[in-house]
Amino acid sequence: MPKNDVAVVGIGQTKFRSKRRDVNIPEMIYEAAKMAMDDAHLEPKDIDAILIGNF
Repeated sequence: MPKNDVAVVGIGQTKFRSKRRDVNIPEMIYEAAKMAMDDAHLEPKDIDAILIGNF
C-alpha cells in the first residue's frame, strides 16, 4: 500500500459552550472550516479533505 503525504495546514475552533442557540451544527462546522482555511490561506478548491472532531 503506497504512503500518502498528509499535512495539517490550518486550524479553526468555534466558541466552546455546552449549547449555542445562535447556530446549528452545519453552521458551526462551517465556522471552524472557514477559520481553518483562512488560517492556512487556502480556498475550498485547494482542500482534499477536512477532519472534524468533537470531544
